[in-house]
Amino acid sequence: MAATSLADRLRARIAADGPIAVSDFVDAALYDEAEGFYAAVGQAGRRGDFITAPEVGPLFGAVVSNAVDAWWREAGEPNRFVVAEHGAGPGTLARTVTAAAGACLAAGALKWVMVERSDSQRLQHPEGDHLRSVADDRSLDQVDVVFANELLDNLAFDIVQRGESGWFELRVGTGDTGFALVGGSPTATPAGVDDAPAGSVLPVIGPATDWVSERRHRFPGALLVVLDYAAPTSALLEREGEWLRAYRGHDRVVDWLAEPGRCDITIDVPTEQLAAIGSPVIETQAAFLRRYGIDALVEEGRRAWEASAHVGDLAALRARSRLTEAGALLDPAGMGSFLVVSWPSQVRRPAPSP
Repeated sequence: MAATSLADRLRARIAADGPIAVSDFVDAALYDEAEGFYAAVGQAGRRGDFITAPEVGPLFGAVVSNAVDAWWREAGEPNRFVVAEHGAGPGTLARTVTAAAGACLAAGALKWVMVERSDSQRLQHPEGDHLRSVADDRSLDQVDVVFANELLDNLAFDIVQRGESGWFELRVGTGDTGFALVGGSPTATPAGVDDAPAGSVLPVIGPATDWVSERRHRFPGALLVVLDYAAPTSALLEREGEWLRAYRGHDRVVDWLAEPGRCDITIDVPTEQLAAIGSPVIETQAAFLRRYGIDALVEEGRRAWEASAHVGDLAALRARSRLTEAGALLDPAGMGSFLVVSWPSQVRRPAPSP
């Protein structure tokens, strides 16, 4: 007897219980253990389905290494400094941070934990004395930095729509042509909305805000840093639903509901919903990268290229690549406009000994 597909299982659930929450559909489509996108086929990278900052090249990891060194020094250069990278994917960032060989790593203090719920992604994680791979962070007894690059946009979300008399939840049902969004119960006005015309749709990122709140509760002494494409709610309203995108093989997928498990589903994160948690610091990715030395690294690469361009060896080409990588990472119309949201430690650290 053939195994029941994810789509068939979702149809059966809807037939039995009625339309399901969008967040339930998205979580199954991305993370179902048998057929979820990240369990089966999905992956970042040029040969994968989409590009994130670590896949642009090693420059991003070198800047993150600089940031880790700065955070370690601010903590008083402890003998053990644990960075938990959530949504680590195949471990690309861990590899490039390791290759950067920063001061924290050189001192033997850095412990980089790759937290990834997908079994297939964890199988690709690099190994090393300073590296660890886990499915979740419940086993970690110490975390100094919680770091997540493009994780929140890939957590499940719900969708609400403005009706004539208020906001209501959209849910996933079935119709003659497959899965479809249908109306649900009335719901609260989303954060950041002053007014919106009837028909407006917005994401509600309950799982993402729950994730942030849980990390802050579980590791109150940790700095929490998330990088993602995010925007104010007013900007999302202007985009009329274009804040939701689906990809497969670097191509946009028109109907994200059609084949659950066959495409990545991602959204622009509404900043007001994150800002409601504590008092985060919000800056652009370009500002974050410049604060931790991307310009100096690019200049170093330019000088190395000019000194050895006539040789044209691999080291020279790697140095030259920093210029193109920086262009992508700092692009104000692309990754440079991504937001970095940071929640400081909730525990006051003792001042380092003189």
